[in-house]
Amino acid sequence: MVSSLGKRSIASVSLSNSVFFMLIIFGLGVTTSISSLISSADAKNNYKKGSMIFIHSIILNSILSIIMYVLTYIFFYIFPYINEPEEIKKETISFLKILSISFIPWMIFEVFRKFSEGLSLIYPSLIVTWISTIMNIVLNYLLINGLLGFPKLGVIGVAYATLISRFFMLILIIPILFKYKKIRNYFSYIKYFSFKKKYIEKILKIGVPSGLHMLFEVGAFAISSFISGKCGLKVLAAHQIVINLVSSTFIIITGFSLIATIRIGNQFALKKYFKIKETVTSIIIMGAIFMLICSFLFLFFKNYIPYIYIKKNDTEIVPIIKKMIVVASIFQLFDGLQGIISGILRGLQDVTIPMYIIFFSYWIIGLPISWYLSKKMGGPGVWIGLGIGLTISSVLLFIRYKIIIKKLIKSNE
Repeated sequence: MVSSLGKRSIASVSLSNSVFFMLIIFGLGVTTSISSLISSADAKNNYKKGSMIFIHSIILNSILSIIMYVLTYIFFYIFPYINEPEEIKKETISFLKILSISFIPWMIFEVFRKFSEGLSLIYPSLIVTWISTIMNIVLNYLLINGLLGFPKLGVIGVAYATLISRFFMLILIIPILFKYKKIRNYFSYIKYFSFKKKYIEKILKIGVPSGLHMLFEVGAFAISSFISGKCGLKVLAAHQIVINLVSSTFIIITGFSLIATIRIGNQFALKKYFKIKETVTSIIIMGAIFMLICSFLFLFFKNYIPYIYIKKNDTEIVPIIKKMIVVASIFQLFDGLQGIISGILRGLQDVTIPMYIIFFSYWIIGLPISWYLSKKMGGPGVWIGLGIGLTISSVLLFIRYKIIIKKLIKSNE
């Protein structure tokens, strides 16, 4: 929908989302600890511990969301001095000012989602996400074009639509969760709540490294947008289109990753280490097959995919998009594997070493290569650097998993 407004709007949304997700991804990473801790508590039917983790997570995420909102406003003072195209700076700031308010409902919603998913209750968040997504699509269309009495806001309408849909997500998930007896068993212990530092420490012990892990990964893709912006408006717009494309497949992989965290966290609490190996093998095979199919589809339809996003008369950007799609498709398998193995290691509550692996792979290897190749090859060079970072991280994370599982099995003999 944004692409119908032209390259400038695509570029503005690209930079806005890069900043927004670079901030919120740390918070989302912290909430991944909730699924792991809840699945461990659920394995032993420890309702009180689960309820304490839940309420302390609400407090923690509320504080984090406010910090993110403040950091966004600090960025507004820095942005004018960043060497990006002048014609997109005003629109980028206006878009981000509205979008940043949604930190608060999204972060609190994530607590409810990770809590229910840690209990293997996937459908509540699935239902809410689908309903809010449909609402977002409808509101985008109405607010971009000014239909049915709504104001015509253009690209700013997208920011308002996103903000409204994220508040709706939070409001809707609460009554849906209360329909489940399993959830009510945990919530019944909330009345015994008293603030205890140890629960915050439990969440942060896993959450902070997980948050930094995700920040380093998504931050690398955000920085890649700024590197692409230095190559010109056309390259930045093409980059955003390919980011949107590969993000769609990676979102599915996060589902595999989540299942890995929940199932392995449960088995880890019960010390079923051989069962963990079976689960890991199954999830990796399924994820690899899925990403290989996606890679094939990207290559097969590379001549048609650009026109989903742009007008047919805007042909100057099409060759850039095609080249980027080819590079991105080559690395799809490694993108999927590193996402799944990260979830596996979170289930094993091993998060610190994976954090360093991601930092090394993307920031020490991937991004410098992206920057160097962008000078030589433009946009495709940026994606080659990212792909190399993905490959290195997936290999190192798998080696880390093999070391951990070998130690666990040996200690249990």
